[in-house]
Amino acid sequence: MMAFFVISFVMYYQKKKFEEEKKINDIEKNYNRLLLDTALNSEETERRRIAQDLHDDIGTMLSLTKLSLNQLSKLVSKSGDEKEDLIMKKSQSLVEETILHVRRITRDLVPTTLERFGLMEAIEEFIHKLEEDNNLVISFQANTEEFPRQGQKLELTLYRIMQELVNNAIKHASCSKIDISLEVNDKLIGLRVTDNGVGFDPEKIKENNLAGLGLLGIESRLAIVNGFVQYEKPKKGGSSAFAQIPVMPVSENKPEPLHPFRRERVNI
Repeated sequence: MMAFFVISFVMYYQKKKFEEEKKINDIEKNYNRLLLDTALNSEETERRRIAQDLHDDIGTMLSLTKLSLNQLSKLVSKSGDEKEDLIMKKSQSLVEETILHVRRITRDLVPTTLERFGLMEAIEEFIHKLEEDNNLVISFQANTEEFPRQGQKLELTLYRIMQELVNNAIKHASCSKIDISLEVNDKLIGLRVTDNGVGFDPEKIKENNLAGLGLLGIESRLAIVNGFVQYEKPKKGGSSAFAQIPVMPVSENKPEPLHPFRRERVNI
């Protein structure tokens, strides 16, 4: 009887100890997730602040500079000096190019298309801008024509992950083609980015702790929304990354129509 009580007490003690350790691990996990969430929210807030300053301050000053140059250009053209007119046109062109760059940086910092129209349209706009500036072929396909709107945090997470994976492929993979695919069902959203570049071995990167800030940032973002990422090395070469996140649909809010990068839909 004494041995039975001793064994029972030990088993009860071990069970309570295991439960306490599990509680502590859960608390630590939730605390770390909260820290990551706070850090990423602070990063997005800072992005918005910088984008607002660029738009309100720098953008306004450049627009006023453009107006002043236009007025000055009229005076120069009246003088008939070809050299001065050439310098003026070059100055106007530089200011116009700078305005376009500021607008592009502002949109990259805060993807307003994502908030207004949704994930598919934001990805299409991102691809359109990349194809203009790079000698790249980028394809995008989804398993649904109308991607259901998700929570703001989830959509932003998927967009930032896509952005990071594509930028990594452009910078490091020496690729000429990038494929982006988006899949959604009742439970999960899958995002895959594949390139035909030099590729890399995911296992070696993990073993040697060679993962850069970009890959660590992807994993941090996914940890907050209970997602995961898997890196693969296709047999035909290149590299592939596949991220999955549980769906978090929001109430039906129809986006604004007629987005310039939205696919045309034909009713037959």
